[in-house]
Amino acid sequence: MKMLASCGLSERLFCFVVITVAAVLSGGGKTQAADIVRTIDGDRLTVTVTASSRDGLTVEDRDGAQRSLSVAEIIDVQFDGEPQELRTARNLLTRGRSGDALEELSKIDAAAGLTDLMKADRDFLAAASQAKTALLDASNQEQLRNAGRELLAFATTHPQSFHYYATRELVGDLLAASGDTEKAGEFYEQLAAGPPAMKIRAATGRGRMLLAVGDFAGAVAAFEQAEAIDATDAASLEQKRLAGLGKARGLGGLGKGDEAIAAVNLLLDGADPEDAELLGPAYNTLGDAHRAAGRLQDAVLSYLTVDLVYNTNPSAHAEALAKLAEVWDEIGQPERSREARNTLQSTYPETSWAGAGSS
Repeated sequence: MKMLASCGLSERLFCFVVITVAAVLSGGGKTQAADIVRTIDGDRLTVTVTASSRDGLTVEDRDGAQRSLSVAEIIDVQFDGEPQELRTARNLLTRGRSGDALEELSKIDAAAGLTDLMKADRDFLAAASQAKTALLDASNQEQLRNAGRELLAFATTHPQSFHYYATRELVGDLLAASGDTEKAGEFYEQLAAGPPAMKIRAATGRGRMLLAVGDFAGAVAAFEQAEAIDATDAASLEQKRLAGLGKARGLGGLGKGDEAIAAVNLLLDGADPEDAELLGPAYNTLGDAHRAAGRLQDAVLSYLTVDLVYNTNPSAHAEALAKLAEVWDEIGQPERSREARNTLQSTYPETSWAGAGSS
């Protein structure tokens, strides 16, 4: 204000602008937050990420107040000033387009002036994209091994990354796909060292692995263990819902179609109708349960619900299209079967569903 008073009348407007701009730039001594963290409860936090650890992030808000975010509640982070290619790759990987994500990451200039947090995110996205690509063709053992090495190298280079537990889970997925279920189980178990939601995720990882090898009874037991963990935070409840879906799949595999249907319907009754990430897999599981019970028309309706309503989850949509193709054939609708298969091949050519066309 002293500066403004010292200006002549003709200069006061200019001085006022200078003072205003300086105040904005200085932030009045407060942090100018610019990073964006999306959380599991739907929040988009505008903050500054000040530190990363295996268990989460330390962030500072616009007022300079610091808080910790658990890894279990973080969906993703966009860093202030990050290259557009990094942001695009992150979105592509989320949408199941791992090959395109790798291509986008290759465009990032090595001399682009990335911060340490950006470099860690770039390296994780590259390793995770390679792993997701390898999982699309589990018959390629060398590709699975190479992807696992990249993930382990990432964890060595960035030991305090909040992506640490995600790397352990992905290595477990790669080992399970290669047939080494014992070693995969060891990696899934490492998630149990994290917050409660990660403990639940460890059990669901084992359950998924057992489902894949046809041990439906063992899978049901693992998912029930996950559901029984004492935790009620949002991230844990989300993992328990996924465990409930896994249990329903296991019950269907055991030929207990009616029990599987009841389990999915119980989950659907309490679900947010806008939660496509949950409801896409849920209606696929309901379709599987109806097939196990011999109710093919009901199965078609369940898969169509994913195709027409909850189709923003790429993995779930691809699965629904593949199973629609099968069930249309089973009920004597070959034209509709070809239509579903063609849509699958053209929309999700990279997925295992497009390659196999069945589960």
